[in-house]
Amino acid sequence: MKLSELNPGDRAIIAEIGQLSLPQTVKRKLLSMGITPNTHFTFIRRAPMGSGVELDLRGSKLCMRRDLADIIEVTTNND
Repeated sequence: MKLSELNPGDRAIIAEIGQLSLPQTVKRKLLSMGITPNTHFTFIRRAPMGSGVELDLRGSKLCMRRDLADIIEVTTNND
């Protein structure tokens, strides 16, 4: 499942970041934001027009564009 497909309140774990063809600069940007495999997070909300998402990641709030959220694969752990 893609990060952009989550709903507010969903908890998930980052499984994979992008495809093999993803530019290294984009991968580095995501890694510098704390988006690393096996990281647990909570999906907070989606921007009103759907252009971005907000996450609670490692105790910080993180906002990212939808195109970045579309390339991040996650597994959900809603209990």
